[in-house]
Amino acid sequence: MSAWDAVVVGGGPAGSATAARLASAGFAVLLLDRAAFPRRKPCGECVNPAGVAALHRLGALDRVLAADPARLDGWRIAAADGRAFLGRFPADVHGLGIGREVLDTLLIEHARDAGVEVRTGLKVADLRREGGRVAGVVIEDGTEIASRMVVGADGLRSVVVRRLQLLRRPPRLRKLALTAHVRLPEPMAGRGELRTLGAGCVGLAEVDGGRANVTVVVTGDEMHAVGGDRDAYFDGALLRCGLAGAERVDDVLATGPFDWPVRRAIADGALLVGDAAGYYDPFTGQGIFRALRGAELAAEAVEAALHAGDVSAAALAGYERARRRAFGPGERLQHLVEAFVSRPRLLGWAAGRFARRPVLGDAIIRATGDVRPVSSLLSPSLVARLVL
Repeated sequence: MSAWDAVVVGGGPAGSATAARLASAGFAVLLLDRAAFPRRKPCGECVNPAGVAALHRLGALDRVLAADPARLDGWRIAAADGRAFLGRFPADVHGLGIGREVLDTLLIEHARDAGVEVRTGLKVADLRREGGRVAGVVIEDGTEIASRMVVGADGLRSVVVRRLQLLRRPPRLRKLALTAHVRLPEPMAGRGELRTLGAGCVGLAEVDGGRANVTVVVTGDEMHAVGGDRDAYFDGALLRCGLAGAERVDDVLATGPFDWPVRRAIADGALLVGDAAGYYDPFTGQGIFRALRGAELAAEAVEAALHAGDVSAAALAGYERARRRAFGPGERLQHLVEAFVSRPRLLGWAAGRFARRPVLGDAIIRATGDVRPVSSLLSPSLVARLVL
């Protein structure tokens, strides 16, 4: 049984980036994923400006740009009553739209080039333990793989989270997302759009290859209307939100719910990163940024623990604190955004207000794009423009 310094479970952006950083630091790293790449993934497929900067720090941005992703300069938010506002990123930064089957494959290749051994088509079923701590993983066929650390980067419904019993409570936010690629009759001029419907909303953003990602978010009792034919529901939603000329080019994928809180992201011999470390309804590209930024924090913590020879939860506690500092304000803002998006009249009021005062729209989109800190929304001048 060969031992690894770290086994990373999950080959999405969080897992690949964590693995690449650890391998670049000289550790023996194994990355496992149940899927074969390239593979589609239900996702909004937007990388916000802070995520673009994280790709640059990882050393993978040139590889991503070579795939010709779409450029995102801001977002248009439209309420069901027709009122809308445009929020723009600063002129010197932008986001990207890129299919997950493209992005994830590129990041897997980057990890391989960094020295990571990647094995796909293998499903992790359990965690291996020694002396009360995690000491590797168990594959579905019973094969054990020993490691000094395990990094759980296996997303929603994480096997690592379940085996560590770290899920804090069942999801409460009743949402289902239906995602597919379409060809639009007209280009979107470098902006993403969020259009609210009677129940839920539709997000649109151009990605690569002339495609656009469309994500239909269904909430509450409307989820029953999806039934067993999500393709038909998705196509109907395109018509309801004014996209009669859009042509769907692949099958509809589904995911949800969007609310998976964990009690903590560390355990003896293990650490969680990305969606596995807790998830709440990201907005305008925050999810991929948090995966990449979380990978930076995770790799730093794992590297220090491995060098010290102490992989206990106590030794990893700094990672937990760093995650809360990095993501806590943004998560609170996400809850506030959800309160507006789920209340059509409230969103309509805000959209009208922001349309008359463009600086407000820019401020909220820059905060959700992680270009500006959430605290910037509390500046006296912005608050005055909102209430006066």
